[in-house]
Amino acid sequence: MRYLVKIKHQDVRSTLQSTQGITKVGTGLSMPDFVLVTTDLPASALEAIQGVITVEEDGTAQVEEVNQTNPPSWALGWISNSGGNYHNDKDGSGVDIYVVDTGVRDTHTDLVGRVRTLYSFDSQPYSVTGGQSPTHGTSVAGCAAGSVHGTAKGANIVNVRIDFYNSTILKGLDMILRDHLDKPDNVQSILNFSGSSVSGIIGDAFARLAEYGVVVVAAGGNYSEAEPRQPAKHWYVTAVGACNAQNQPAWFTNKGCDVFVPGDGISTISVFSDTSTNTISGTSFSSPYYAGLLACLIEGSDKFNTWQQSTDFTHRMMTQVMDNNGRIGYFANQGMPTRTASSRGLGGAYYRNPSLEFTDREVADFLEANASNLQGIADAAKQFNVSASRMARCATIAQGVEVTVAGLNEHFSAAGVTPWWAA
Repeated sequence: MRYLVKIKHQDVRSTLQSTQGITKVGTGLSMPDFVLVTTDLPASALEAIQGVITVEEDGTAQVEEVNQTNPPSWALGWISNSGGNYHNDKDGSGVDIYVVDTGVRDTHTDLVGRVRTLYSFDSQPYSVTGGQSPTHGTSVAGCAAGSVHGTAKGANIVNVRIDFYNSTILKGLDMILRDHLDKPDNVQSILNFSGSSVSGIIGDAFARLAEYGVVVVAAGGNYSEAEPRQPAKHWYVTAVGACNAQNQPAWFTNKGCDVFVPGDGISTISVFSDTSTNTISGTSFSSPYYAGLLACLIEGSDKFNTWQQSTDFTHRMMTQVMDNNGRIGYFANQGMPTRTASSRGLGGAYYRNPSLEFTDREVADFLEANASNLQGIADAAKQFNVSASRMARCATIAQGVEVTVAGLNEHFSAAGVTPWWAA
């Protein structure tokens, strides 16, 4: 039997490894408190080990795809509030969108030159047969970043191919976090998961990535339920539901989502050739549309401050009340009017990255004026989403002030607090 186990600290791994009856304990790259355990012991025996928090049998997640019901080719114009061609002020250039799915055909003309494979459970980038839905991952990637079909037409796709077992998802997430932490600070990360699970451990693992600056977006689910499933239901994850061309929730979508995005009758690319397309439905395709919009939003920001930006953007979408031309739908969403997605953002919904409102010179001037108040500097950095690395860079052009990443981290460490930018 294989179990997903969440432990209090890394030392518990040694206890698991030395426990009689446990044959294998997985080793994570960047999330040492999430482990995979292979054993003939019952879950209760693992739960009795000191330092073990949660134990779950390995199960499977589900892709969120249904048969299409509406005419295709309406969604991108709808997102642009134009009824015609899609337009966005940015195209997500420089942003990595991790697609945790069935694989991505990197030679498709809509994506060619912008795809790299980080992980594959079977060492293949994609397949045209087998699995829950072999076309799924490529179709999702097309909605996120396709040059014709996507919302972030300049973003990069990072292919994370899974078989939708929870244990494989956990392996993929572990590799994504290490990849994210190892990247330069100016390469932002968004993770799209167009699937759902009942695993709380999986929800916690996705949230861990969000804590380190990965913007996590997930499909709300296609079960007509009152709330999203994991990981979309987690506080740190943006839950995306599906709407139709009539500005109403799609018949299949789960409610209680953060935002509703076209997902009924979606025209996107397919895995079967370098030019193939298909028409498809599901929150699986609403989610990458929104991931692409967020990629355009965070283009040019720093990789460790993006969670605050994306959640604020979504919050504004959720709380603005406008007429239907502004894409407000009075959906059955916990009794609240719900903002739906738009790249143009009527009525001020278009969110500007606050960290880009200031030049490096202006940040340096602030450092000079507040050189004796390190806590004030750190508080301002958090308020305006300025990363530690940018603070240190700006300090080099300031006069008479020494602010380094190490210095800021030391300050917070002395106070017993881990700064939000810490790797």
